Amino acid sequence: MSIKNNRPTKKSGFKQGYFNPTNPEKYIGPQPIIYRSSWEYKFCIWCDTNDKVVNWSSEPVEITYWSRQDNKSRRYYPDFYFKQLKQDGNMIEYLVEIKPKEQITKPKPPKKNSKKALNSYKFLAEQYVKNMDKYSAAKEYAAGRGWNFIVLTEDTIKNGLH
Repeated sequence: MSIKNNRPTKKSGFKQGYFNPTNPEKYIGPQPIIYRSSWEYKFCIWCDTNDKVVNWSSEPVEITYWSRQDNKSRRYYPDFYFKQLKQDGNMIEYLVEIKPKEQITKPKPPKKNSKKALNSYKFLAEQYVKNMDKYSAAKEYAAGRGWNFIVLTEDTIKNGLH
């Protein structure tokens, strides 16, 4: 099943929807263009309007990875791909994931052993391990194609993409 079959929903707690590019000739990926958070929406705008971005795509590939949490093969769909024209005239390609910073930073054990603190720590620890498994596979996938794999966080999005 394609990730594109997972339609945006109002129940997710995140801003989701379909992106309509102003420069559709730059978009080379599967349709529809879906953003699953406000940060992804901002990234779509950046790709669409940045004159250094030659091509881009949302949820462009499916990558199989091994999950250490349940010892199973899983599928991962990175958020974006883009090809950028560098200052020197060369092209550089990126596979991109957009994630909250707290889900890519190894969590510290809670200072209080309350149920809420322990549950939050457990959730963040599980997200961290899952994301590290995904990112390891994504780095290998990207490297095999001469691309770079990057993870953007709210800090990158808020402080501006270059």
